Amino acid sequence: MVLAECVATAYRNEPSAAMDAGSSASALMDWTSFDLERNPDAGKSLVSRFLARDYRNPIVESEIKGVRFDFLKCLDLYHSKELDAQVKRFVINPKRSYRLDNRSSDRSR
Repeated sequence: MVLAECVATAYRNEPSAAMDAGSSASALMDWTSFDLERNPDAGKSLVSRFLARDYRNPIVESEIKGVRFDFLKCLDLYHSKELDAQVKRFVINPKRSYRLDNRSSDRSR
């Protein structure tokens, strides 16, 4: 969910990418056991912090002006210790998911 939110935020000026990532984040919210009420802005705070990082690369900058590496920042967020700590705090049952709990209904489609 945080990865989709990060991509949606990073590419908010690219309407189709932001819409797809935002819709994916909304779907994931419906399918996970995440205690959003305990800290509704926790994910947004992490997204903001990671997207604010400076990933400047002079070699790439000389070839591609204005490159920000936002997708790389989102991937780093996804694999971060900070996100892992949030998962442990806010995901009610991290070993379960909508997909696991509804496996038989997914196969019938």
